[in-house]
Amino acid sequence: MSEQRNNDKIIFIKAVIEIKVFVPTYFDKFRCIADKCPDTCCVGWEVDIDEETAEKYSKVDGDLGNKIRKHLTHDETGCNIFTLCEGDSCPFLNNCNLCEIQAEKGENFLSKTCTLFPRFFDDFGSFREMGLGFGCPEGAKIILSEKEPFALKPYDECDCESTDIDEQLLDTLTTLRNGIFAVLEKNELSFKEKAKNILDMAKKVQRELDGDDFTDETQHRDFGTCLTILENMEYISVERREFIQNLKTKTLSSNALNIYQSDFEKLMKYYIFRYLLKAVYDYDVLTKVKYGIFASIVISRIYSCFEFLDFETRVKIMYSFSKEVEYSDMNMDLLDEMLYSSFGTEDLMSLI
Repeated sequence: MSEQRNNDKIIFIKAVIEIKVFVPTYFDKFRCIADKCPDTCCVGWEVDIDEETAEKYSKVDGDLGNKIRKHLTHDETGCNIFTLCEGDSCPFLNNCNLCEIQAEKGENFLSKTCTLFPRFFDDFGSFREMGLGFGCPEGAKIILSEKEPFALKPYDECDCESTDIDEQLLDTLTTLRNGIFAVLEKNELSFKEKAKNILDMAKKVQRELDGDDFTDETQHRDFGTCLTILENMEYISVERREFIQNLKTKTLSSNALNIYQSDFEKLMKYYIFRYLLKAVYDYDVLTKVKYGIFASIVISRIYSCFEFLDFETRVKIMYSFSKEVEYSDMNMDLLDEMLYSSFGTEDLMSLI
């Protein structure tokens, strides 16, 4: 970061550097299927509009321009958003489940948020990683269909602001992640054995980071505690909230973890890829690993509610869970807090 003085004011300028971008090998398979999608990313979420796109939208003429200016406003933090219509839908979602802006102006006219989804990215000093989120039906289908071991490939280069990062910790996390992926590829191990190995590996790293402050106390939590966490979350879909609530009245087993072990191994790879390296910023390694274990426990119980699970149903369960939990800051903060303070690794292992 450089420093400049302007009329006795100090202005800090972050250096912009060129970094490499890496993606999973399945990344390029994604294509939005638009009106053929069984769900929509245009309902239930606040539509954020970046400054560059807002400026572009301000110059659109005709009926579309008038409609854009009618719905373009600011939230309480001053960010540009579209006001949502009845049913919390984007005002530009038409009766054919298509975007009016894209239909009239093309995909390049969409905001950065709309263009990016379901892709996500995170920067780690000298490189960026991009992936596909499970919250999209097509993204979930691609991830669950993948038959090759998880691997990253060079994708592109981009400019971003330089950030200070703990390179030693990043190396430790990368080594841990590779080790976890190796465990998940061992065909001779059950899911429970893999989960134990993974948690033990994460605990070792966390213990080294925390020293005498490390704690992993057993809280004697049961599956009801998992449901309590989920019940306290905010939901896009009333039906999905009610389904979670009704799990209390069902007889649930964890056999699905063994019957559909491949699904849950891919789910774990997704969570480990998406979240583990983020511990370089908060040093909370173990909780990042618990995300995937928790999701596997809950989704396996949801699987057990169905007498027969075809591939499409399993995809729907997976993307529905991700869409409700992962795409809400409030929900992720709640999950983070509960997994950190209320679920020891032994508690999670007892539920597998």
